Amino acid sequence: MIQGIQIETIYLYVLIVCAVIAVLLVIFGDIFDFDGPIDPMLLIPWLAFTSLFGYLGERLFEWDHLLLFLASGVIASILVFFLNFYVLMPMKNAEATISISEKDMEGNTATVITPIPVGGMGEIQLKSVTGSISRPAAFYSAQDQPIEQGEQVLIIEIRKRVCYVVPYKGSLQL
Repeated sequence: MIQGIQIETIYLYVLIVCAVIAVLLVIFGDIFDFDGPIDPMLLIPWLAFTSLFGYLGERLFEWDHLLLFLASGVIASILVFFLNFYVLMPMKNAEATISISEKDMEGNTATVITPIPVGGMGEIQLKSVTGSISRPAAFYSAQDQPIEQGEQVLIIEIRKRVCYVVPYKGSLQL
């Protein structure tokens, strides 16, 4: 008991308050940018896990209160580390884009929108589910004839944002 209040009651109140704050952080967390030494997205789960395991420990075990608090803190620290490492950090580093990457463009067909002369550069347009992308294009290998507007090409490689292409007729001829 701490000043007449049961320790498990304190754990329960802290758990309820942390749950409410956690819900508010999920809803409004992107509005605030926390750059300080203590991130609330890690502190609140740590307090919630510590109070949860402390409450359960008080109800289930007859351990010393300080030992139970330390054990709960260690378990909570491990869980918050995994939460940060496997959930929060990947979410912060994730790109919020739906555009296609350059590596995904390789092997796709595109339409010539500016003719590609022999030994020169033109422009192609690649259509995807997310829209269309225009890129400069040059021949991947030596060609005898230019490729005119509207013809299909196969993207072989992309270097320095330039697509290297070959003429594409639509299917293999056997």
